[in-house]
Amino acid sequence: MSTSSNTMASPKLIVTVSDSAMLNKIKNAIKMLRGVSSISVVTPKKSDMDLACEDVKAGRVTKWNSVDELFDTVLK
Repeated sequence: MSTSSNTMASPKLIVTVSDSAMLNKIKNAIKMLRGVSSISVVTPKKSDMDLACEDVKAGRVTKWNSVDELFDTVLK
């Protein structure tokens, strides 16, 4: 008779938090619950559009007077 280990993954609960200031308090509250074996925090990656908008807000943009000027700069 062979013994097999239980290979089923543990169930996961995903909680989305809108106020990042509350993250530590919520994390500590979940730790107090019986049966919680681990807690991990995953922050979403910013999209390319979000990063581009941040660049614009910070003034990290380049302006050209014409398409020819753009290509002259890019192809150098």
